[in-house]
Amino acid sequence: MYMLRIILLGIFGFAGGAISASGFFAVLTIVGVMNRFAKVTRTAKHIKLYEDMIILGATIGNILVIFQLVIHVGIIACAIFGLFSGIFIGSFLVCLAETIKALPIFIRRIRISSGLGYIILFLAIGKGIGSLMYFYFLYPK
Repeated sequence: MYMLRIILLGIFGFAGGAISASGFFAVLTIVGVMNRFAKVTRTAKHIKLYEDMIILGATIGNILVIFQLVIHVGIIACAIFGLFSGIFIGSFLVCLAETIKALPIFIRRIRISSGLGYIILFLAIGKGIGSLMYFYFLYPK
């Protein structure tokens, strides 16, 4: 009975990873973020690798969550993972905002003529400080 449970959890984890990865990739494709991201970084020839890594990451993430697996890597590896995850999410959001033309509309509405780079920088610094405060003070230990 226990083995059947493990097998079913594995199947459901794999299926959940495939579904969430395909949903995430569908959003990236429909909005055009993946193409824009590849164009800006001049890595359009590796677009298939992007697709594979999104599917692989979602599948592995689901397996880790479903089986409640813990990977002991230490605080330095966690910090490096957090840094790269933040870079990915930040670049994804900026690319998404650029793709749907949100930034030009926002700039026109609040009448910014210069200093947009500083605004983005301080938004990123504020987000980083807020995250650090959350994880240092409020995250359950």
